[in-house]
Amino acid sequence: MRPWSTRVLLVTAVAAVACNPVGDDMWFRGDLKAAASAAGERDTLVFVEFYTRWCSWCRRLESETLTDPAARAELSGLVSVRLDAEGDGRREARRFGVESYPTMVFLSPAGEEVERIVGYLPPDRFVAELQRIRTGDTLFACLERLRDDPADRQAIQRVVQGLLERADPEGAIAKIKRFHSIDGHDHEICRRLMFESGRDLHDRLYLTAAKLYRTGWDRHLVVPPVPGVMQLKGLFDDDLLDLDPEEQADRLRQAKFDDTTALLELVDAEDLPDRDLYGAAELALRGGHYDLAGNLYEQWFIRAATEAGAEDLSRAARQLYLAHESVDTAMAMARAAYAEDPSADIADTLARLLYVDGQTGNAIALARTAAATARDQRAHDYLRAAELMERGSELDDRPAFEDYPGSCSPQD
Repeated sequence: MRPWSTRVLLVTAVAAVACNPVGDDMWFRGDLKAAASAAGERDTLVFVEFYTRWCSWCRRLESETLTDPAARAELSGLVSVRLDAEGDGRREARRFGVESYPTMVFLSPAGEEVERIVGYLPPDRFVAELQRIRTGDTLFACLERLRDDPADRQAIQRVVQGLLERADPEGAIAKIKRFHSIDGHDHEICRRLMFESGRDLHDRLYLTAAKLYRTGWDRHLVVPPVPGVMQLKGLFDDDLLDLDPEEQADRLRQAKFDDTTALLELVDAEDLPDRDLYGAAELALRGGHYDLAGNLYEQWFIRAATEAGAEDLSRAARQLYLAHESVDTAMAMARAAYAEDPSADIADTLARLLYVDGQTGNAIALARTAAATARDQRAHDYLRAAELMERGSELDDRPAFEDYPGSCSPQD
C-alpha cells in the first residue's frame, strides 16, 4: 500500500446549491464518515474546508481559487466536502481545533489528520500546497522524520510552521529548543524559527493580558519563560495585580515594548524573507518601535513593491500613517494599492495620507468617495474624517500601542 502522504483527499463540506459558487460537480454529497469511506475505496485522503457564512476570505477562496483550472485539476482525484464551522460542521470544527476561516484539513480515511492549510491562498500557492502534500512534506510526516533525525533542518522548519498554523507556539518553541540542543544545529534557523514562534505567543498573551486587565483580572494568566514574553512573565512574578490600574497599564505597556525589543533582536532584517520582514514591521509598530517599523516597512516595499497585493500595501501605508513615519513611502504604497483596488478602505487610507501631505482638496474628495461606497459602519468613520478635513482639524488617529491595554472596567 502507498503511504498516506501520496494519497490526498479533499473534504470540503456540502453547502446549499444557492450558496455554492464553484459548482455541484466538485462536492461530495455526504457527511465526513461517508467521505472517508469513499476515500478508502479510492486509496486517497480526505480534505475538509471549514468555512462560515460571514467569512469574506472563504468566499474569495471559492470564487477565485477553487474555480481556477489548475486548482480544479489538482482536486479532480479527491473527494471534496464543505463544512460550515458554525452550522452543520460545528462539532467537526471543535474536534479539529479550527479557530479561523477558511481552514482546510487533510485527513486519512481513518479520520487522522495529515495536514492543514489555514487561510486564503491564491490559485498558484494553493496548487503548490496540494503538490507539497502529495509528496509527503507534511507536519505529521516531518514529526516522524524529527524523531528519526532530531537535526533534520527541513523537518524542523515544516514542524514549526505546522504547529503555528495550529495555534501552538508553545509546542513549536519546545521543538526549536530540542533542535537547538542537537550537535550540528543551525543557529540562524533557530533564531528565525524562535522569532516566528515567539511573535505568535507574544501577540496571543499580550492580547489576553489586555482583556484580563479590562475585566479586572477575573483569572490568572500563565506566562512561560520564553523569548517574547519574559518581561510579561516578570510582571506577574512581581505581583502586578497588587498595583493600581493606572500603574498596571504603564507596566504592561513598557513590558510589551521591551518584549518586542527582545524578539526583534533575534533576527536580522536583511536575512528575513519578504513575508517575515512585513511581519517584523507590524510587530515593531504594535510594540511602539515606530522608527524601526518605518525602516522595516520601507525595506519590505523596496523588495516587494512589484509583487505585493493591494491589501498588504494599504495596510502598511496605514501603519506608517498612524506612526507618523516615512510619509513619502506610505504615500507611494497607498497610491499603488488604490491603483490596483479603489475600494473604500484603501481610498480612506490614501485620503488620510493626502491630508497629512497638505493635499486637502483631493483628500476630502477621496474621503467622501470612501464614505459613499462603504457598506457598513465604516462609512460613518470615513464621513467623519472628511468633515474633520473640511474644518481643517487634526485627525485623531494613533497607533494601537498608545492605547494598550485599554481602559480598566470598574471592579465590583
